[in-house]
Amino acid sequence: MTVVAIIGGGVAGMGAACALRRAGLDVVILEAARRLGGNCVGIPVRDAEGRVHTVDVGVSDFNRTTFTAVSALIDGLGLPTHPISSDTDFVSPDGRSRAHCRDGAWRFESAVADPLALAAEIAAFRERAAEVLVDSRVADWSTSRYLDHIGASEAFRTLHLYPRAIGCFPMPDCVPQDIPILELVAFWNVHGLVGAAPARRHCVIGGMHRYAAAFARDLAERGVAVHCGTRVVGVVRRAQRVEVRTVDCRDRHRRMAVDHVVIAGHAHDALALLEDPSPDERDVLSRFAYQRARAVVHQDERLMGHDRDAWGAFNYVVPEGRLPRVRPTITFFPNRLARLPAEVPEVFVSMNPPREPRPDRVLVDRFFLHPLAGASTRAAIRQSGRIQGRRRTWFAGGYLRVPFVHESALLSGLHCAEHLLEAEAGTAARTRARTAVIV
Repeated sequence: MTVVAIIGGGVAGMGAACALRRAGLDVVILEAARRLGGNCVGIPVRDAEGRVHTVDVGVSDFNRTTFTAVSALIDGLGLPTHPISSDTDFVSPDGRSRAHCRDGAWRFESAVADPLALAAEIAAFRERAAEVLVDSRVADWSTSRYLDHIGASEAFRTLHLYPRAIGCFPMPDCVPQDIPILELVAFWNVHGLVGAAPARRHCVIGGMHRYAAAFARDLAERGVAVHCGTRVVGVVRRAQRVEVRTVDCRDRHRRMAVDHVVIAGHAHDALALLEDPSPDERDVLSRFAYQRARAVVHQDERLMGHDRDAWGAFNYVVPEGRLPRVRPTITFFPNRLARLPAEVPEVFVSMNPPREPRPDRVLVDRFFLHPLAGASTRAAIRQSGRIQGRRRTWFAGGYLRVPFVHESALLSGLHCAEHLLEAEAGTAARTRARTAVIV
């Protein structure tokens, strides 16, 4: 039986494992962390009575209109879902709520001369912006150039689009005016923030982390061998096999010989694992752009607006001068977003927090890398076919599909598995042909 090692237990690796196992291949997942699920993760939070609740601090929702693979997977696992709250608050660096949307109704600060006109402009932009995805004339424009083109008002730019733009994690750390409009609209389109199709943003009841755990159990039940706490330190390609070198949590060093390897992680990590990368692998994998970011999970209300009644599931910073200093910047409020029960303690997730939360209120503080949207990354994606399947080595991950969301990662894993199975079928056919000639 063909044996495939999958390096990485995020949704790309899990998706590939599921498809390959269903096709009858022997599959093993090697994951450095102690769990599967990647960025789909929850953390335990204790309430006043000592009860423990798990709250999402990573992947928080999915749009049923555009996340078709994720929707099918969650439904197939039998997990109930419900609509999230999409309430938003746009807050100045000093904590003033300058605009917020609750249940689809907008309220703006008193300085806005014509609130009805601004609300209408926001609605009109939602309908029109998708033209960016099909009009090659504007594909290379900056956000400010496109807004000039459509005659956007200053209030629309300042109180709505620029704050929301700097809250998008794949966007570069720059002033929002300079963000590529194509990348911005592609990200918003998949989440349902622009476009004619209605957004149906849902989450698994109780949190998206439940879906990752259910998926992991399903893989184990299907016979996929899962080795968490196992770090891969090297991949060596032989003539007919691939050798994967690992170190487990007990510092035991081992070697595994397999027929194929799927590296389901970031491009730079994949390149570092290959002990003998080809010139093409070096060239393609080094082209992908990444950006460092910081995510802080905390319980410090000071990072939210002063007006508690205006708090949203998504809380954006309205840029003023050089603030915020580091972008992308946004604070999620999982309790409201996922409509968690009242007894669950309030938790906030701030990406590149605009101010430091109190140390005694911090639950998790971590740095990470994420794919960076832009022309160079799109060019690298177009070149990635040059290395897929060469020397029995395959690549999967959200970085291979714009706009780098959970659906992108799952589809990458599924498509990688599809191409691997096609290659296996071709090899089997060639073997049968040679055998027929010999006979």
